[in-house]
Amino acid sequence: MMMKKIQLFPIFLLLVLTGCKNTNNKSDEVNINDILNEESTEPELVISEESINEIIQSIPSPLEMASLIKESGASFNEDFLNSTDNQDLYRTDFEKAMAMGIYAGDLGYINIYEKSYVALKYLKTIKKLADDLNVGQFFDFETIKRMASNADKIDSLLYLSTLNFERMDHYLRSQKRSNLSVLLVTATWIESLYIVTKVGNLTSSEPIIERIAEQKIILNQILLMVSTYSDNQFFQNLHEEISLLKKEFESVSIDYVYREPEIVEEDGRLVIIDNSTTEVNITQEQINAISNVLSEIRLKIIESD
Repeated sequence: MMMKKIQLFPIFLLLVLTGCKNTNNKSDEVNINDILNEESTEPELVISEESINEIIQSIPSPLEMASLIKESGASFNEDFLNSTDNQDLYRTDFEKAMAMGIYAGDLGYINIYEKSYVALKYLKTIKKLADDLNVGQFFDFETIKRMASNADKIDSLLYLSTLNFERMDHYLRSQKRSNLSVLLVTATWIESLYIVTKVGNLTSSEPIIERIAEQKIILNQILLMVSTYSDNQFFQNLHEEISLLKKEFESVSIDYVYREPEIVEEDGRLVIIDNSTTEVNITQEQINAISNVLSEIRLKIIESD
């Protein structure tokens, strides 16, 4: 068992894509999947907007997850990405929303490594999916493309993307399409964690190992959001898949350790120092098991199974 001491802190979601506009733009062909995936159906009871916001703010962004990977010294690996050749596999609005989330997770990884030639290809794919969903009025393709190719603009990209996602999320909820927001958030988290666990299988980097363990907490929040739409078969299936991942996290222990805070003087002002920590127990075997289950879940999403 490895004992890790970490500080847990709130971190917000970044989608390195943005966009939305309400539509029922679908194929004229009607089949059972279209009926099951009807995105206009909202549950009678929903999580409050404040609660959803708190959940979103607790989820690490793709850029943050990718930063840990780069700082570990791991090389960029394009094999970790969902191929843009898969973009035509996604036919329903639900499938396209999840695909956008997956590609957003990939784009965070790509941007941290400043692979502009790859980023452009993924930006075009995300733009196509956004257009298919008719959710493109917040998607400033040219600005995001320019920022993605400039390492000095990463902070600006972070701000712009976060702001646009908040606008997108608010719009979707106002149009009773908040289920698409939940799918975007869930898929982005799945892809970011997938890439991190792949690297975690190859490295002993403590920050990466710690961040994987922290996702035990985030996973419960994700399940809560998905369960809000349990009257829909698509969401039921997604909940069942993610619940398999929860089983692998059960043996990972995260314990809060309280320690008396200190009061120190800094620049003539009294500052309270929080000495409490969170202790994490996780093994390489557990990381491997988590990675395997996550890979299976992701494969079903990207192959639209």
